[in-house]
Amino acid sequence: MSRRALVITHTHPLPDLDGGSRRVLRVMQMLRELGWEVTNLSAGRAFHPAYDVRVQEAKALLAAHGIEAAGPAAPLDYLAAHGAELDLILLAVVPGTSDFVAQLRRAAPHATLIFDTIELTFVSMMRAANLRRSERLAQQARAVQASQLALAAAADFTLVVTPEEANLLARLCPEAHVRIISNVHEVMPGPFTPEGRRDLLFVGNYVHMPNRDAAQHFVADIWPRVRAQLPGAVVRFVGLPVAEVAALAAPDVLITGHAPDLAPLYAASRVTIAPLRFGAGVKGKVLEAMGYGLPVVMTPVAAEGTFAVDGEHARIAATPTAFVEAVVELTRDDARWLRLSQEGRRLVEEHFSYATVKARLAALLAEIG
Repeated sequence: MSRRALVITHTHPLPDLDGGSRRVLRVMQMLRELGWEVTNLSAGRAFHPAYDVRVQEAKALLAAHGIEAAGPAAPLDYLAAHGAELDLILLAVVPGTSDFVAQLRRAAPHATLIFDTIELTFVSMMRAANLRRSERLAQQARAVQASQLALAAAADFTLVVTPEEANLLARLCPEAHVRIISNVHEVMPGPFTPEGRRDLLFVGNYVHMPNRDAAQHFVADIWPRVRAQLPGAVVRFVGLPVAEVAALAAPDVLITGHAPDLAPLYAASRVTIAPLRFGAGVKGKVLEAMGYGLPVVMTPVAAEGTFAVDGEHARIAATPTAFVEAVVELTRDDARWLRLSQEGRRLVEEHFSYATVKARLAALLAEIG
């Protein structure tokens, strides 16, 4: 008899819109390949109208992978009807009620509960609060921290994507059973060369506050100094737009909106940037670019969880001055560009390939029994 898994998400995944969707879809695909029947329950909490507009497309994508789509529905309502049939529940949302896990256990008494943090949101929020000196943000961060830690403590297993977050949970929530299962990123076939490339690329969902802040920070504090050294250069911001990012548009600052296929942009760009000042988890934009052989200039926050070493796999710049220098170097130095292109792809293949991540998930399922 097949084992049954329920994966609860905010919306059905649309992997071209956000990194969380890509992660969850890959995990569900792996579960199917490992012999599980999988249902994806949407809790109906869309963060952008695009998710509602494209819901039928998302359901079709799930069906193509043999995954049943359910909802949108309140998780506890769904569990009241189907909980007894389940062997595994993977929760990729934080419930709004403190007694959710107790009710879940009653409704699904045979199911192992896995909390997939995707990222420890409170880390990003607290970093933002410190940067902006905002007590309001700090209060929100503490509330989210309490919710995430409570769920980590109550779940049978908690998934994180970086060793840094595993160590943090070990300190803050020692009763949690934490496992590291990072995200999947593909390595595109090469070879890749610097010839014919130009300009800078930033890829991100700008509904996400760290990306929005990074775009504003780059245009205000870094781009004028790059522009002075690289006359005629252009920076492109690609991804779901918001008003604050749209307002940055200029002749050499292009706000292109959502791009369903990023391959042509990666192929044409000289450098991808990730000037994040706060955030959490592993940054998909960084590893995706590396997989396409495109060198990355990023901050230490953006480098977390990637295993990248400055000067070997990418350029990691802690200050605006260092960021400018790294961008200019990779624009002018073909030899350095080529080395980072090759080593970045090798790093992605070693740590983030589908086979590597699937093996880690299989080990966890074997542990569950």
